[in-house]
Amino acid sequence: MNDRIQIFDTHGTHISSFGREGSKDSELLSPWGITTDYADNIFVSDHLNHRIQKFDPEGNFLFSFGNIGTNYETLNHPSDVAVDPAGDIYVADWANNRIQIYDPDGHHIGGLKGSAYQLSKWQEQYVQGNPDVYKARRRVASLEPEKFFALPTCVFFDESKSRLLAIDSQRWRIQIYNKLENYSDPQFNI
Repeated sequence: MNDRIQIFDTHGTHISSFGREGSKDSELLSPWGITTDYADNIFVSDHLNHRIQKFDPEGNFLFSFGNIGTNYETLNHPSDVAVDPAGDIYVADWANNRIQIYDPDGHHIGGLKGSAYQLSKWQEQYVQGNPDVYKARRRVASLEPEKFFALPTCVFFDESKSRLLAIDSQRWRIQIYNKLENYSDPQFNI
């Protein structure tokens, strides 16, 4: 593997590259996902190092966050990363079956485990076209786990509609979450 990021112009001419194999700052082990923010900073999901790394537009290391684990602040083989206009960072936490949400400085602020309550059209076609799958589903006592993510592989923030799209690869669907932007902090009168 190359374990690096290469930058090309719109004509395919190589401009620069950064990163190399390793686990220190700016080193990568199987980078999977990449995105940029409003300032053209580069975010990389460093899959085998279980972290997200942020670089400036020239590829200089700025900071990283994440380490292997299953608690709410850790990552386990992150597969993709997206950044919204407010700078919030969304990570497809692949092996933990969830989407993690971080503030612009990489501090954990929440997460999504999935909330699909019905089969997608593709899932329905698959189930209907595979008698063994259909029979197996009838034998299952609870289909409750189907609403949760199963190895989410990709996240994308759609700025035009202020929503997050997450590809749920093992469930053959895309889960969509609207970001609420017109909310107010609670006011306490004491």
